[in-house]
Amino acid sequence: MIDQPSQESSIPQRRALWHSPKLSRRQLLPDRLVALRERYGDVARVSRFPAPTYLISHPEGVQRVLRDNAGNYRKGVFFGSIARLQGQGLLTSEGETWQAQRRVAQPAFRQSDQAAAYGAIMTEETRDVTDRWRDIARAQRPVNIAAWMHRLAFRIAGRALLGIKPGDLDDLGRQLQGLGRQLKPLLTSGAATPWAMPAWLSPRRRRFRNAIDDYHAIAERLIDQRRTARRGSHRREMNLLDLVVAAAADGGVSNQLIRDQVITFIGAGVETAAQALSWVWYLLACHADASDHLKAELDTVLGDAPPEPADLPRLACTRMVLNEAMRLYPPAAVIPRQANAADNIGGIRIGKNARVLVSPYVTHRHEAFWADPAAFRPERFAPGGEAVRHRFAYLPFGAGPRACIGQHFALMEMHLALATVARRYTLRLVPGCPVIPEMTTTLGPRGGLWMTVHERE
Repeated sequence: MIDQPSQESSIPQRRALWHSPKLSRRQLLPDRLVALRERYGDVARVSRFPAPTYLISHPEGVQRVLRDNAGNYRKGVFFGSIARLQGQGLLTSEGETWQAQRRVAQPAFRQSDQAAAYGAIMTEETRDVTDRWRDIARAQRPVNIAAWMHRLAFRIAGRALLGIKPGDLDDLGRQLQGLGRQLKPLLTSGAATPWAMPAWLSPRRRRFRNAIDDYHAIAERLIDQRRTARRGSHRREMNLLDLVVAAAADGGVSNQLIRDQVITFIGAGVETAAQALSWVWYLLACHADASDHLKAELDTVLGDAPPEPADLPRLACTRMVLNEAMRLYPPAAVIPRQANAADNIGGIRIGKNARVLVSPYVTHRHEAFWADPAAFRPERFAPGGEAVRHRFAYLPFGAGPRACIGQHFALMEMHLALATVARRYTLRLVPGCPVIPEMTTTLGPRGGLWMTVHERE
């Protein structure tokens, strides 16, 4: 059955606006944003000072911001704290700097021979997880599945995109995880503090600065190691880090931009896949019928064999589960922008320098485009479903020219991981451990996702 929502093609002319003195963390809770849209409409002003901030929810408005008039909307002030860590990588850069980096990185995600090599790494790393879970399943001890998915995504990205040796990944991952805990308050605040104060006056400022310096040093060490490994090599295939290192040698990208690219793909690339997979396991644990359909497909298509990249086109139900999980819990739950010049969206004037929030989380729950939007229904994504949906009603990887460059890589990674794990195990929620969405740089379960692992009978 294909979900068939109504086909509204323009934003309803609803001018009810809601004002608050400032946009607080509480107002950015995902369900709070949904409530704002339901009460105040598809273009709602959610803050007045220091500049107006608008929540844009209708797919027509989303299309205006992310594609049709994308040149008018820069990343803006929302990315200031993230840029402290990631510099001018693909996530934060603008204009010619972004275009140059995109051109350099694109071949790493296009080449068919690279896709095969990536798939082999994804399969190997996911099978390693399932092997490690054998003892966990026997002991029936609760584990944080979100942490396991983060480890898996980091190892895949580290090997496939950055060429890190498998034996170095776990130690490196622990270093970066520790630094991430120190940096999280800064990256999620969006504020200038503690940067507004001199380092000698602010111990917090010094801690953040030292953590960022350590993070940058790790990235630069990885770059130096990759340069050394490439010298004298006659390999024709090149991963992402090889491509940006080669571009720097040709004068196309600076050494600092190489470092920024590495940090971007360690951060944003890993977090997206890890959070999406975590939400898949949560939803399957809550919906036994969907889990049963998924396992029936895996048994029919794969039999006793583990999945390979060539099997993915035949695993349609598996992909539908993944797509529906990303509809309900898109890792990039909010996409912020800032207007370069005045614009008009749905009859509402968006002033110059106004801040704009596009929220896939909210748009994915728009009842005009999704029947029973809060329900988990993978059949929405049955073949042909796209034909009855607005193109911008579903955007788990963003949309327009700034859509995620690694989305096909991430989809193959998640598709393989889901099939490999679900073929061997059933994951169940630990009673008494509530799962609450938390929006930081991505949308994940607050405090992790605690589950028990059970071998399939």
